[in-house]
Amino acid sequence: MHRVGIVSYSFEYSLGIFGYQDRPGDRFDVLTLLDKIREAGGDTAQLPDFMFRSLSDEELKDVQRRAADLDVALELLGGVAWNQGIEAAMHRARAIGSSVVGCTFGILTRPNTISTLSDWDDYLARCRARYAELLETAAALDLKLGIENHLDFTVEELRDIVRDADSPHAGILFDIGNTLGTLDCPTEAADLLGPYTVATHVKDFAVENTTRGFRLTMVPLGAGSLRLPQILEHLEQHIAPEVNFAVELLNGQQLEINWLEDRFWAPFRDKTAAQVAGTLRHIQGKAIDSDLFLSLKDVESLPHEQHVALELERVTDSVSYLRDLLTRTQQ
Repeated sequence: MHRVGIVSYSFEYSLGIFGYQDRPGDRFDVLTLLDKIREAGGDTAQLPDFMFRSLSDEELKDVQRRAADLDVALELLGGVAWNQGIEAAMHRARAIGSSVVGCTFGILTRPNTISTLSDWDDYLARCRARYAELLETAAALDLKLGIENHLDFTVEELRDIVRDADSPHAGILFDIGNTLGTLDCPTEAADLLGPYTVATHVKDFAVENTTRGFRLTMVPLGAGSLRLPQILEHLEQHIAPEVNFAVELLNGQQLEINWLEDRFWAPFRDKTAAQVAGTLRHIQGKAIDSDLFLSLKDVESLPHEQHVALELERVTDSVSYLRDLLTRTQQ
């Protein structure tokens, strides 16, 4: 059975990262984070490289030993592929015993950063070239380097990048919720990207219609608009047994996908009405659990101790939900 774990960003407040860098109070270090992931029921930990950059070789070994003692498999999030430091991150992955590294090329790239199709084509060519460079390092270290669908590439574009790389070290970090950012149906994405998947982010979004498209709010697994049983049933038909599942839950994170604007589609090619309709069918008709819906404003207003407790409670419940769901889909 696949391992089930947690993406470290699910503890963003406890770690004091992203929007919480200036908050008062203590922060989890990497060893505490591993303990908390295990406490929440996880046996896989996806950890960001920035937690390791200042550690000595002996401290990296301490991380590897703690993970082994806890029976927690480690995967490294190497960061943005354009950064020169990602090669060093891949070496640190090996130092902590990880065989999988995830990377991104951007987020919500279209249309605000890249607004025309010709510019997008140029960008895709640069992404392919950079990925080829990084795969040389991955091959030397015997790593899998998975590109995340980070609300930038369509599922076909990402599949083609990885397939055309023609390397046993190439793969995809498949985020089942981020497909909505490019109006790709998550179930169809599972079929298309599953054979190339080397790591996962399992999340749920509550989808609300807006005048310009829709708003995605991250919620605990099962509380949102994604049809998780259907997605995972399809995904399990394609992925290898050693691929782990990792819950990602940034409480209250909200994203605006303004797909009803003409400018949204200018940098896209060959997105059919049937594909968009499939995505809309997927997210419509499933009720959002309003008791578990919290906006970012709601979350940020919590006192320190309540916020720390909320993260642990919600990720624990989501890990349990995912384990139960995987048990049912495998029967």
